[in-house]
Amino acid sequence: MSRKSKRKKKKRKQKEVPTTPPPVLQPIPAKSSRHGLFLTILGLVLTAIGLVALIELFPRLSATASSPTDLNDPLTSSKFAISNDGYLRVTDVTSACFLWRVEMASAGRSSPNIHFTDGLAEVAKPPESRLNPTEAFTVPCTGSQILGSSAPYAQPILARADLAIVVYYRPWPFTFYRDRRMFRFVSHAGKQGEITWEKQPSGALEPDFDKSWTEKNGEFVRKQETSTFK
Repeated sequence: MSRKSKRKKKKRKQKEVPTTPPPVLQPIPAKSSRHGLFLTILGLVLTAIGLVALIELFPRLSATASSPTDLNDPLTSSKFAISNDGYLRVTDVTSACFLWRVEMASAGRSSPNIHFTDGLAEVAKPPESRLNPTEAFTVPCTGSQILGSSAPYAQPILARADLAIVVYYRPWPFTFYRDRRMFRFVSHAGKQGEITWEKQPSGALEPDFDKSWTEKNGEFVRKQETSTFK
């Protein structure tokens, strides 16, 4: 068979093979695309609104301090109030005054010679351990004088106090979750010897409190304050 006849047969076979037409892409309707985008945006907006509402409803505790009524015993006569500023009540509320660093000077001395560190001075709870919205309860820092003042001894003068009011609570209705707030106050002495309490961030004393809390197995157990006389 000649080469020309072979070429003719190949051309015939190529002509006989049917060609498959390319797939035709159907255009997506613009209306359907806009509808899906609208639903996506609506879902994001509703999620954001839900998160904001949840944050707004979550309990918000605050603390205030009153100046001492007795300058000879400022720790005992000072009162600290814990308030529920949120919209939901809190339960299983327990609070304590954590004396992180306290310095006192005995009579006749100008510099501190008595030091107290890492002590839980007083434990307090509201009635039924529950705090409703707008309610508050008082946390005393000490129930009695740290040092006795019976004659012939005189009550030492407070030189500096750095303490925290620690509150544990459960937000209702999420009572399975227990939260903690820590409010730090530092004493400031005026020219006339008056004492005021200034709020400070609590990050510096939290490690020492956590260590003390671990030693007590997660319970508010009063510990004898550590004192140093110089």
